[in-house]
Amino acid sequence: MNILFFNSIGTTTWGGGEKWMFLAARGLRDKGHRVYVGGRVDSLFLRTFREMEFETLPLHITGDFGLINILKIRRFLLARGIDAVVANFNKDIRLTGIAGRLANRPAIIARSGALILRNNWRYRLSYRKLVDGILTNSLSIKKRYTSYPFIENQFVRVIYNGIDPHTETEYHGPFPGADFGMPDHRPVIGNFGRLVKVKQPLMFLEVAHRIKEDYPEALFLMVGDGPMRNEILSYAAQLGLTENLYLPGFQEAVFKFYSMCDLVLLTSEHEGQPNVIMEAMLAGKPVISFDVGGVSELIHSEETGIRVAPNDIYRMGEMALELLADEPRRLAIGEAARRFISRNFSVGVMVEKVEEYLLEVVRRRRPDFSG
Repeated sequence: MNILFFNSIGTTTWGGGEKWMFLAARGLRDKGHRVYVGGRVDSLFLRTFREMEFETLPLHITGDFGLINILKIRRFLLARGIDAVVANFNKDIRLTGIAGRLANRPAIIARSGALILRNNWRYRLSYRKLVDGILTNSLSIKKRYTSYPFIENQFVRVIYNGIDPHTETEYHGPFPGADFGMPDHRPVIGNFGRLVKVKQPLMFLEVAHRIKEDYPEALFLMVGDGPMRNEILSYAAQLGLTENLYLPGFQEAVFKFYSMCDLVLLTSEHEGQPNVIMEAMLAGKPVISFDVGGVSELIHSEETGIRVAPNDIYRMGEMALELLADEPRRLAIGEAARRFISRNFSVGVMVEKVEEYLLEVVRRRRPDFSG
C-alpha cells in the first residue's frame, strides 16, 4: 500500500499521538509499504520523520477548509497513488477527506487516541461523508463513539498501542537531574506529558502538596512542555512547592527520567490508552492514575498499579503516601507491571493489526484493490 499519515499538531509538540504515528509508520515501512507523512511546516513532528528519511508533505495549516491546502493534498494523493490516509485531528480529517473525495482514491481512516469526536451535526456531516473508518486504542472510546446514532459498531476498530518490550529502560549514567539543578535524593514523584489542560497538571501539584506534608524532602518531576508552564510555576509558588518542583521540559530520552522516579502519577481528565502508563510500567515504576478512558485496560488490578476515581486528589494522595511508606509493595507492583506490559502490548502485534485494518478498509472502498 501507499499510506499517508497526516497530523497538524503544533510546531513544538510531541505527545502520545505522535509517538503512535511514528511507531506505526516505521513498522509499516519495515513491512514493505510506502509511507508518507504530512503536517505543519517546520513542526517537530515532520522533522522527526524527515530524520528517518520519510518523504513529507509540509503545509501552512490554519483553518479546517483551506482550499490551497486541500488542492495540494489532492495533488499529492494522486501523484503518490495513496491508498489510505490515517488522519489525526478533526481538522486533518476534513482537509484530507475533502482532498481524498476530490481525488476519488484513498480510504480515510480517523485515528482517535482521545475523545475528540462529538455527537453534533458538524461531526455527523464530516464522518458520514469523509471517513471510511475509525481506529482507536481504547474500548472506552469505542463505546462512547458507537453510542452516537451516526456511528455503527463495525465502523470503529480498537487496536491497542504497542511498545517495544526490548526497549532499554535501565539507566546507569550520571544522575539526569543534575543538568537542571535537581538534587539526587528520594522520594521522587513523576508526572509525564504535555503541560495542557486535559492533563490537569494543577491537580498533580495539589497531590504533591499533600505528599509534601508527610515528606517535606519529596521532589516532584514534571517532564514535558506546553502552554501551561508559567501557570504551573505560579500555582506551585502558591502551594509552597517551588523548591521541590522541577520542570526539565520535553525530553526524548524519557526512560532515564523514569529511572529517577519512585512513583508516577497520571491526573488526566480523559485519556485513550495512555503511553505514559505503558512506558512507566515497562520501566518497572508503580503508577497511580485517575480511572479514565482506557486506563483500566492497562491497570487491571492493584497488582500492576493503582486506579482512583477521576479527580479524587485526596485518594490519589493517600495511595501515594501508602506506597512511599511500603518499598517492598512498590517494587512488587513495578515488577508485575513490567511483566504485564512486556507480554501483552508488543509494537509488532500493533503494526500487524494496523496493516490488516488498513487493507480491510481500502478493499472495502476499492474492491478491485490487489495490494
